[in-house]
Amino acid sequence: MIITIETSSLQEIEPLLLALKSLNIKSIKIQDSPVTPKPIITRGNKKLDPKALFGIWQNKPRIIEQIRSAAFPAR
Repeated sequence: MIITIETSSLQEIEPLLLALKSLNIKSIKIQDSPVTPKPIITRGNKKLDPKALFGIWQNKPRIIEQIRSAAFPAR
């Protein structure tokens, strides 16, 4: 049987390890998991004027059938 307990430090699990050892449990394995780096988040430019983007899709297809027919013309 395998039991997994996740903690942030070994000090948190020491009382439990002592209790398990007092019960004569012979096979106790401690595996340190690798730390995954957090993604780098860059803040956006809040000075951008969104009004310049209004009407960008005015002459473009907005219905899925129009998009498909433009992407895959019939032969």
